[in-house]
Amino acid sequence: MKTIRQRFIPLEDCGLNVREAGEGQGESRRVEGRPIVFGVRSRNLTPWSSYRDVYEVLEPGCLTNELLLRSDIVLNINHSTKVTDILGRCRNGKGTLDIGLRESYVEAGCDLPNTNCANDTLELIKRGDISGMSFAFEDDEEDSENGVSYEKVGIENGREIWIRHVKRITAIRDVAIVTNPAYEQTSVATREMGDEIMKRIDALSDETQDEKLREVDEQAVKEAEAQAAQQAAEREYNHRKRLLQMKNL
Repeated sequence: MKTIRQRFIPLEDCGLNVREAGEGQGESRRVEGRPIVFGVRSRNLTPWSSYRDVYEVLEPGCLTNELLLRSDIVLNINHSTKVTDILGRCRNGKGTLDIGLRESYVEAGCDLPNTNCANDTLELIKRGDISGMSFAFEDDEEDSENGVSYEKVGIENGREIWIRHVKRITAIRDVAIVTNPAYEQTSVATREMGDEIMKRIDALSDETQDEKLREVDEQAVKEAEAQAAQQAAEREYNHRKRLLQMKNL
């Protein structure tokens, strides 16, 4: 089953702003930002866990320009599916939403329409009341080599620190201007996705523990076999020695 995940870009990285109008032009309605950034840690995906922090890193190369060009990507507010919350759209590389792949991020720009939602959003961005961005995507959880992998990077303050490496994004559903990233991070849907990730890591930890136990068992078998071989050699030596003694009597 495919799972649509939402990730919130750190405010200092998303760069959400209203472009200044050129000389002689009217008031600008163009909003720009970076809804996807590569190589930086996400927010903690499991803030409710008492023993583990999980961060996500979108690895450079996880998203291709070809995928962008064949996607249908909506710019909206808070990932809403309501028609009134749509701000722009890009289908197959064309539309009212301009979206482009750069070396370390994806850049998005849109001239906001004259709708109540867009007018309110524009004013709040100008005031600095809204400055967050997010995007919804799919990845290949089952492909640990080319899709997604997990890495335990250490322990801090008694808590396990894990990194979820996204090496390939398979679909982009939308990009969003978000009003409260900290609140969205604790939503029910986000908690459910975080629980799935925790189960995945637990399974990987169990597999690692099983592998360690198998290695211990294999080493024990080898040691037992070596000891048995040595004892058999000693018995054979003692037997030959007794035969030789008896022959010399």
